[in-house]
Amino acid sequence: MIHPKAVVDQGVVLGSDVKVGAYAVIEEGVKLGNGVSVKPFAHLKGKTEVGDNTVIGTGALIGEAPQILGIRKNEGKLFIGKSNIIREYVTIHTSSSPDKMTSVGDNNYLMGFSHVAHDCRLENNIVVCNGALLAGHINVGSNAFISGNVVVHQFVRVGRLAMIAGLSRVNQDVPPFMMVVGNSKVWGLNLVGIKRERFSKSEIEDTKKAYNILYRKRLSVKNALNRLQCINSQKAQEIAQFISGSRRGICGHKRGSFFEKIFLDYPYFLCLTVSSFRLLRKRQRGAK
Repeated sequence: MIHPKAVVDQGVVLGSDVKVGAYAVIEEGVKLGNGVSVKPFAHLKGKTEVGDNTVIGTGALIGEAPQILGIRKNEGKLFIGKSNIIREYVTIHTSSSPDKMTSVGDNNYLMGFSHVAHDCRLENNIVVCNGALLAGHINVGSNAFISGNVVVHQFVRVGRLAMIAGLSRVNQDVPPFMMVVGNSKVWGLNLVGIKRERFSKSEIEDTKKAYNILYRKRLSVKNALNRLQCINSQKAQEIAQFISGSRRGICGHKRGSFFEKIFLDYPYFLCLTVSSFRLLRKRQRGAK
């Protein structure tokens, strides 16, 4: 079903049951799988391939050239997998060269106005919330959760089942299962995500043990890594392997400088404390 006011070039490859809304533009070189839905005013271009049952939201710009000084031709590639939901005004760029590829896996949810830059690699079941910005060459592991208005520096790796809180600035790698708040600081484990993945009690304990070694023992990364490698646990080994492959270093613990404590740590802690205190007072009054 192609709306008569949509523009679809002759060189576009369309699967079965594709829907294209009014004023959408699909340029030559684009391939759409079965059941793909392109909403009104969306624009697909470049060497872009979209998998089955993916939804492209209103006004989304998919397959634009990378934002790199000196690049004038869009010669890169973009692959988007199956059953993704890409909401309104999302931008996803092609790779920086023909021999590379920007890729988005399956079952991902990219909310409105989020941005995925050139050469990024997103795995499966990832949530990227409104206004989050992923710079070039970023890798995001499966089941990660990136909250609203987060900015992630280029070449950063975000581990599987990691969670980044809203308005955070991330310039170092985020190990699997960790929760980052503020300026690249790990505040704890992503226990909500871990429980949703139905980790066993022993797996949760092993993950907590790995977190304590990394962020509570005041060890150097090298010594912490050596201790992690001695733990007979698949989850601990996954964290150790991720750290071993890090080039930018990993996010540190929430202990920060004096100014970070004033402007980041203390306000966050105060909000949690005040909210809990008010809730406790309301319960006490209700009991009377």
